Amino acid sequence: MGRLKHPGPGFLPFGLAIVLILFSVILIFGSKREKGIPSAPFWPHRSWLRPLLGVAILIFFALVVEWLGFLITTFIFLVIWMGVIERVRWLTILSVSIGTTTSLYLIFGLFLDVPLPLGFLKW
Repeated sequence: MGRLKHPGPGFLPFGLAIVLILFSVILIFGSKREKGIPSAPFWPHRSWLRPLLGVAILIFFALVVEWLGFLITTFIFLVIWMGVIERVRWLTILSVSIGTTTSLYLIFGLFLDVPLPLGFLKW
């Protein structure tokens, strides 16, 4: 972690974690003082389904990116995300998915020369 005058690589994450803990404690104790506000359920009317689907899609992406490769997995991820979670029109889904996948490949794969997983498309 290092010292205050010579911080190491773990100093910033540790400091941010301390700040996050402090703000969380302030928020918890601050919400206990406000008695006049009626409480609402945390997940009303199955609204937990969309975040759960989002987590499931992200887990799917992480599990298959090495096998399918970055290009195919990113395209499928964006199509599923915008189709299931955001419920966007198909023309928008396809154009954004193709554009985003192409842009990410150009930026990271070509310009920054980051080694992206190719999956079974090793060329």
